[in-house]
Amino acid sequence: MRLRQIMLAGSTAIALGGAIPAWADQTLSGLVTVVDRTTGEIIVKRDDGGTVGSNAAVPTEKFKLRDGIPESLHAGEKVTITYTESGGVKTAIKVEETKN
Repeated sequence: MRLRQIMLAGSTAIALGGAIPAWADQTLSGLVTVVDRTTGEIIVKRDDGGTVGSNAAVPTEKFKLRDGIPESLHAGEKVTITYTESGGVKTAIKVEETKN
């Protein structure tokens, strides 16, 4: 009986282990295109390192900033964002300006 409980607990931990990365913080680098201080949101054009001369559209992402938008953050700056996603809303936990 004890062995069965240990095996059940182990298999449950393994099953839940696959779901944990979805809750973990994620990072994204890109160029700030829009800063909306009234809603506390920014839009970032992802830095996917696209091919030179490519006409493919570069995806953008919208983030709600958890602690508000810093006064030093402006459109046109390169940033690295650490964020979480819940219910389709991406909330930036940390925004770091990337120096060229």
